[in-house]
Amino acid sequence: MVEEKFWSERLQDVLPGRAAKPRIGGLTMVIDKGLPIGVMRDIFELAAPHVDYWKFGFASASVCPPERVMDKIMLCQEYGVLAYPGGTSLEIAYVQGIWRDYLSALADAGVKVVEVSDGTVQIPLKTRREIIRTARKMGFTVFSEIGKKLPGVFLPVTEQAQIIHGDLNSGANYIIVEGREAGTSIGVYDADGNVKTEDVNALLDILGPLSSRLIWEAPLTKQQVFYVNHLGNKVNLGNIPPWDVVTLESIRRGFRSDTLRPTLGPVFAADAGSRAFAADERGESEGVAVKGAIRPHRSRFGRSADEGITLWTQARQGKAQGRGGSTRMADPGAPDGGRRSY
Repeated sequence: MVEEKFWSERLQDVLPGRAAKPRIGGLTMVIDKGLPIGVMRDIFELAAPHVDYWKFGFASASVCPPERVMDKIMLCQEYGVLAYPGGTSLEIAYVQGIWRDYLSALADAGVKVVEVSDGTVQIPLKTRREIIRTARKMGFTVFSEIGKKLPGVFLPVTEQAQIIHGDLNSGANYIIVEGREAGTSIGVYDADGNVKTEDVNALLDILGPLSSRLIWEAPLTKQQVFYVNHLGNKVNLGNIPPWDVVTLESIRRGFRSDTLRPTLGPVFAADAGSRAFAADERGESEGVAVKGAIRPHRSRFGRSADEGITLWTQARQGKAQGRGGSTRMADPGAPDGGRRSY
């Protein structure tokens, strides 16, 4: 006998193409600033399939009992989530001259991800790349971070692109775009947490295929909505507050108004009722056929979400070629010359 679906299971994703774990696109990284382990377990019981990485923010793990930190790491392993310390931890290890020992200690504790950053501490580029290469040789998945933690400081796009390209060539798996845990007055965000669209687009234009290797720190809901509407639901997002995991997944699947609205045909738009009523009053509604309720969600590049990052990349390349003169960077880690499907 076929078991009937529960009511919440009857709805299909409005935005198609959401891949199950393990995945390489549509990643969600949560920031933990001291969450009790009981609450953490509750979140995993509800939403572990929606979480890929769990970051112990800044160096917060160092003010917690090591036994409880290990409990959290083991809990993450139980639910298929990769835990790791924030990049500030490694910056401090560099200042204290113990970054190699620190990496070894992480490996011994079963941590499989490391973040290399210089948001607070000035680390020479040569040393940054050495840390990345060393971590990769040790078997870590390596995130490097671009951007400074000082309010109002924004590296020129060309400089960011050069650092990103060098980090990827050195072995970094993904690049985190700095947004901190507040998402205001930092990087691509203004004082109110609004996304500086021109800065985002400039970075996308110059990176081309490499853009699919970015993880945008987006702690605010409006920032998450922007990236999903702008780049599709396969965009990688980080510094998500633990209590926003379900909200973000709803945004990714079109189960929230912000991303549902762009998929609706004119008959089902929010003002359709008033338009239909006015037409009925004029006697114009008879014989009007109602066609498909939901259209594939389309990003600003005119591509539906289920076509993925590859087609989005092609759209960006076409735009750049139309202008002429934009610098394109190939993806050194892609076997097909930089057109990886995420």
